[in-house]
Amino acid sequence: MFDLLHRARLCLALLLLAAWPGMASAQDSADDGEARAFLVTPLSFVKQFDLDFGQIITTGTAGTVIMDSTGAVTTTGGVTQINGTQQPARFWGYGTFNQTVLINSDSNTYILTRDGGTETMLLDRLLIGSQPPIVINQNPRRFRIANPDGYFSFTIAGRLQVGANQAPGVYKGEFTIQLEYE
Repeated sequence: MFDLLHRARLCLALLLLAAWPGMASAQDSADDGEARAFLVTPLSFVKQFDLDFGQIITTGTAGTVIMDSTGAVTTTGGVTQINGTQQPARFWGYGTFNQTVLINSDSNTYILTRDGGTETMLLDRLLIGSQPPIVINQNPRRFRIANPDGYFSFTIAGRLQVGANQAPGVYKGEFTIQLEYE
C-alpha cells in the first residue's frame, strides 16, 4: 500500500506569472497582473488548460473539427478553422515511478451549449495524448508512470460535431476524466 505520510511532500508543478504591460501614454496608468500556481500532490492530478477548438465558421453543410493530442486540427464538411488558437486540455499528475494509473471518462459523448442560448454541439471521441494516442471511454486505460520523479502530464482532445448553419457564439460544456492510482 502506498504510504501517504512517507510521501507527504508538496510539489510545485508550475508557476505562471503574467503581468500585462501598459501602453506608452502621457497619462498615468496601471494594469493589474495575474499570478497563478497549481500544486500537484502525491496521488492527485490537476488541469492546466481547458480543451479549446479555436474559432471556426460554418456553411449550410454540417461538419466536424477533429483535434489530435498535439492540438493539430483538421476540419470536414462545411467547417473551416479561421484562427489557430486551439489547444487540447492538459492535465498533470503525480505518483511514483513505474506505478500503474487507470484513466477513463464517465462518457465519451458530451454536449456543448451556446452561451445565452439553447443551441448545442456534440463533443465525442475523447483522445488521450499517449503514444500512440488512444480513445478513452468508460473502460479504463492502464498506463505506467515512466518518469523517475513520478510526474506525468497528458492531453485530452476529441471531435466536435458542428451542425449545418450552426448558430454563432461561444459553446461550452464539461467532460470528466478520472484517474485511479494503483
